[in-house]
Amino acid sequence: MKYIRRATLFSGIRPNLNIEEKEVAPLEDKRLGSLWQTEKCPEFPRFTGESAAQAVILGGGLCGLLCAYELLQNGVKDIVLLEARKLCSGTTARTTAKITAQHGLIYHKLIRGAGFQRAKQYADANRQAISRYREIIEKEKIDCDFIPCEAYLFARDREGAQKIQEEAKAARRLSLDADVVTECELPFRIQAALRFPGQARFHPLKFAYGLAEILRRNGVRIYQGSEALALDDGVVYTRDGNLYGKNILICTHYPFMNQRGLYFSHIVQSVSYTAVLEGPQKLNGMYLDCAPGGDSFRSQPWQGKDLLLLGRFDHKTGHETAVPHFRLLEEEAQKLYPGSTVRFLWSAQDCMTGDCIPYIGRYRQLKGNVFLAAGFNKWGMTGCMAAAGILSRMVTGGKETPVFSPRRSDLRMQAPALLRGARDTAASFLKDYFAPPGKNLSSLKNGEGALAEYRGSKIGAYRDEEGSLHGVNPVCAHMRCPLQWNPEEHTWDCPCHGSRYDKDGKVIENPACHPLEHKGPD
Repeated sequence: MKYIRRATLFSGIRPNLNIEEKEVAPLEDKRLGSLWQTEKCPEFPRFTGESAAQAVILGGGLCGLLCAYELLQNGVKDIVLLEARKLCSGTTARTTAKITAQHGLIYHKLIRGAGFQRAKQYADANRQAISRYREIIEKEKIDCDFIPCEAYLFARDREGAQKIQEEAKAARRLSLDADVVTECELPFRIQAALRFPGQARFHPLKFAYGLAEILRRNGVRIYQGSEALALDDGVVYTRDGNLYGKNILICTHYPFMNQRGLYFSHIVQSVSYTAVLEGPQKLNGMYLDCAPGGDSFRSQPWQGKDLLLLGRFDHKTGHETAVPHFRLLEEEAQKLYPGSTVRFLWSAQDCMTGDCIPYIGRYRQLKGNVFLAAGFNKWGMTGCMAAAGILSRMVTGGKETPVFSPRRSDLRMQAPALLRGARDTAASFLKDYFAPPGKNLSSLKNGEGALAEYRGSKIGAYRDEEGSLHGVNPVCAHMRCPLQWNPEEHTWDCPCHGSRYDKDGKVIENPACHPLEHKGPD
């Protein structure tokens, strides 16, 4: 049984949000970065040499850490966790950190598309995840700003209010505590809101780093700066050595080795944006607009103040590059909260599945004890806790939870997204592959990036604020899709499968695992 494969990924499509396109100015903004990352990451060594373990976890985000913790609780003591960079430096560091079973307009859709029993499995797993956070935080005494609160899904118009009523009926059928209200503490009127009591919010990195120290004290071997490159019959290959695992858990945001199982065609990468505001009144609840790409609100204590996280927009990675999302988000903040100050700005990239259900279970089309947790559809806090419980039980002899199985084959909910994704990827590839260079190198201004002509060929060029030129081959190393320049964050983004690179071609978001080739003047 040989299955050496490189890491790869996939992205999908989003409906047109009719956002006005404005000129995007190059953004040199010291506010860019996550509020959570003001916490210092603990230090762990790099993996070298040869070693073996009963369980090897690939990915040091919150999902990987929780899997290690739950494995310990289930009696698995010999555990290794590998993280390619720093712990929780990916999606975990950019979450809005809502611990809730309210996942947008999900339950009505699940009952209709997947059936009542599987919808109940989904609801129960996420409800239990909330309780599990409380248990772990209380038992381990982790100081992470854990605050019980209510979660609201709101509608501003009558059409949305009707959907809220349908979702409320579905939630109650699944034994979820939910009711509809018509007033809330937001700075505008709503038509209706679905209220879920008993939810929570917290500081994700305070929790994750506290959990990492508990794992270290209990003998879990954690390694940072240790990227897994390939997998072959229970052997994980890294640049500095090989690791042998009886059980391998893949928790790498996007599935490591995604060509087996065709995960690159099942998972879309989607970007959303968050601004952290100082000045607005504290909100007691957490709020989400039921409209696609609508606003998200929640408060967070920080350095003796109550800050407000305002989230907005939702688009496929590598698309809408002409839309100044951060600027529009700041404008929205001033409309809602005049006089507020933006302290932090960041974007988050999430994996979205065609049926809005994560993949948790045995890795599709791989034999042996290889397990997967991916595709949390922007609800990673409860999703990764549910995954940790399911996978730890499977490693110790338990069964898969059918609704989350990566081997599920019911296409009733998946087929539309699969077809749209294939069409959109093909269109992006053909349009961008044959697009002519848009600039001459000599015309690039400081702080500007673009596709440019150099000696008769097309290169990806960026001239930094000091005037130095950075040139790359603008073709994704994953599956050769043409890249787009992101002028807000100064990155090269793949519109097909969601890989992202910095100005010099270094990978900052998978599925790509190889840097871009240098191209242009030395």
